[in-house]
Amino acid sequence: MAAFEAFGDSGAKTIGFPRPDLPLTPPYRSLRRMLRDSRQQRRSVLLNFKFLGTAMLGSLAMALVCALAPISAQIAVLGAFISILGGLFVSYMEQEAERDQQRNETLEKLAIPLALASEHDLYEQYLAICHGLTQLAQQTDLILRDIALLKLASVAGQIESLAGGSVVFAGTETWRTVYEKILRSPDIKGYRSIAWVRCKDYWQDAPGRQSMQINFDAAHRGLHIERILILPHDLWPKGRHLPTEEILPWVQEQHDHGIWLLLVREADISSEIDLLVDLGIYGDRAMGVQELDERARTLRFVLQFDSQSIRLAKDRWERLAVYATSFRRLLDQSAANG
Repeated sequence: MAAFEAFGDSGAKTIGFPRPDLPLTPPYRSLRRMLRDSRQQRRSVLLNFKFLGTAMLGSLAMALVCALAPISAQIAVLGAFISILGGLFVSYMEQEAERDQQRNETLEKLAIPLALASEHDLYEQYLAICHGLTQLAQQTDLILRDIALLKLASVAGQIESLAGGSVVFAGTETWRTVYEKILRSPDIKGYRSIAWVRCKDYWQDAPGRQSMQINFDAAHRGLHIERILILPHDLWPKGRHLPTEEILPWVQEQHDHGIWLLLVREADISSEIDLLVDLGIYGDRAMGVQELDERARTLRFVLQFDSQSIRLAKDRWERLAVYATSFRRLLDQSAANG
C-alpha cells in the first residue's frame, strides 16, 4: 500500500490518485474503504470487548466443568470446544481468502490509471473518456445506450489496434499528413516504396502531387528514397525501353529530383500476386500499405509500427527488386539505341 500512499504525498487528496482531478470511480472508493477498514483493524484483537467477554465466559464454563463434572464429561466438553475453535479457524481462513480476492480485483482495476499516471497526454484522454462514460451511465434511453455500446465497441477495437502498433485510415486522404510527418522525422534515413501504377492517373490528383512534392523535398534534404514502379502493359509495353508518354514525364520528374527508381512489368510478376501492392517502408520505424480504387484514389491506408510487419515488408521489397531494372539503365539503353 505504500505505493498508493506515495501518490497521496504528491498532493492528491485521495490515496491511489495520481492527480486530484481524477473522478471518484468505484475502484477508488473501494480502495479507500479497504484502507480505512484495515487501519481500524490494526488495533489488537486482545483489546476487543467481544473477544475478552467471550474468552472469560468460556474460561468460566470450562472451570465449572472441571470442578463439578466427571472426567468423561470434561473430555466431551473439551472436544466440543476444540471442534468449535477449528470451525472458527477454517471460517476465518475462508473470509481472509475472500478479502484477498476482493483486494486483488480492486488493485487490478487500479492498474490502468496508475500506469497512465506518468503519461500526461494519454492520461488526459483517459480522464475525458471516464467523464464521458460517467455521463453516459446517467442516460436512461435504451436505444441511445444500444447505439452508444456499438460505438464504444468500435472505439475499443480501434484503441486495441493502436496499442498493437497499427493505424488505419479508411476512405480519406488525411493519412498523407502522417506520411509527411514520418518522412520529416530525423531518425528516418531511408525510405523504400512500391508503387503499383495501375493507370496513368496514379498520384496525379492534388493529394498525390502534394505527396510527390513531399518526396522531392525529403530527397533534397538528403533522405535516400528508392521506389519500385510496377507498370502494366499499356503503360510499358513489352520490347519498349521506356514507359509510354502517358506516364514517362511523371517517372522522369522523380528521377530528376534524385529518387532512385526501379521498374517492373506487371506481367513479369503475375505468378507472385503478393508483390502487387502499394507499400512504403520508413526506415526501421514503420511500414504502410495503401489500397486504391480503379481511379487511383485511396480506399484505405494502414500504417504499422511493429517490427514483424516491417521485416515482412522489407522481405517483399527485396523479392520484387529481383525482377526490377533501374530507370537510369533504361535511359542509357534508350540513348544507346538512338
